[in-house]
Amino acid sequence: MKAILVFLFALFTACQPLPKDIDIDKYKKQVIQGRVEVSEGLKKKIPKDGFFIIISVRTLESPMPIAVLRVENPKIPYSFKITGKHKLTHEIVMEGDVILTARISKSPQAETSKGDLIGFANAKVGDKNVFILIDREVE
Repeated sequence: MKAILVFLFALFTACQPLPKDIDIDKYKKQVIQGRVEVSEGLKKKIPKDGFFIIISVRTLESPMPIAVLRVENPKIPYSFKITGKHKLTHEIVMEGDVILTARISKSPQAETSKGDLIGFANAKVGDKNVFILIDREVE
């Protein structure tokens, strides 16, 4: 009986209508898709003992990321999809022109470290064919 009540409560609260002041179309459009590749000269520098690819999204006005995707040991080239669920805070809406950074690192941490491999691309939220070439090594 307790399980049925918990189920009904979850069903009832999950089916609540959205508040009227939320622009649902804006939230649905929070997506960026693309592919990350590594330049020929840096492929041999990808750590053999495991690594993370970290893709961050930031606005043109701020150095702080608004969304981050971390993937452990992906196959390179890597196809990505960043959505609203990757945002660091739900108060911000991903929209307009952005800068994407793709980084290969031994660490999942946000800080860039010596030896990380990095690349950048400009995009617009909603783009589906963003190409990021990792072509630099952090010194």
